[in-house]
Amino acid sequence: MFSFPRMVNLLAMCFCLAYAQPASAQTQTLSEELAKEIVAIVDTRTAFVSSYVAGDVDGIVAAYDDDATFAGTLQPFWLEGRDAIADLWQRYFAAWPQRNLIFRQPAVRFYGDASVETGYMEMYMSRPEAGTVATYIRYSITRIKTDEGWKIANMHVTKLPGTK
Repeated sequence: MFSFPRMVNLLAMCFCLAYAQPASAQTQTLSEELAKEIVAIVDTRTAFVSSYVAGDVDGIVAAYDDDATFAGTLQPFWLEGRDAIADLWQRYFAAWPQRNLIFRQPAVRFYGDASVETGYMEMYMSRPEAGTVATYIRYSITRIKTDEGWKIANMHVTKLPGTK
């Protein structure tokens, strides 16, 4: 005869085995949808970098939701809304006419219609009188899924500790 704790353990094991079956069509569909969303996020990141390198403020701002917030390495406070974010990028692009941005080790996690991406960036800024300045950054980007695609709701970038 089984004791009560042993019976509970046996039932729990049966329950786990019942749900540990090979991937179903539903799981495959979820994986395919997740893959599509990851591709969409990668595409938005690629468009962001292209706009950044080109100094395309409109392209950069298009990546953000209307009510987005941004905190970067160039100011010690949060910017709120597309207009404030556009103003920063306009001033930045005017001050640094040549630049590059490289994302490193991006990791994306999904939470329903929201995603959080974390990773590292290398930001290179150049102008004739200053040469090239390299900044090494860690970042977090929270996006929301809209009818227009994935939009940045919050972006936070910080210089890596110990770097200039």
